Amino acid sequence: MVLEYHPDKIASKGLPEEFTKFANDKFREIQGAYELIKKEKGIK
Repeated sequence: MVLEYHPDKIASKGLPEEFTKFANDKFREIQGAYELIKKEKGIK
């Protein structure tokens, strides 16, 4: 999912700014979920 919503990848496609903003928000959401999973499983 990170690769699909990575802001740089979206920006390189030349899509409008609202797509980049959405990608940034989604990317942060994915990263937050991953950090929570790592914390719960004791992964560093």
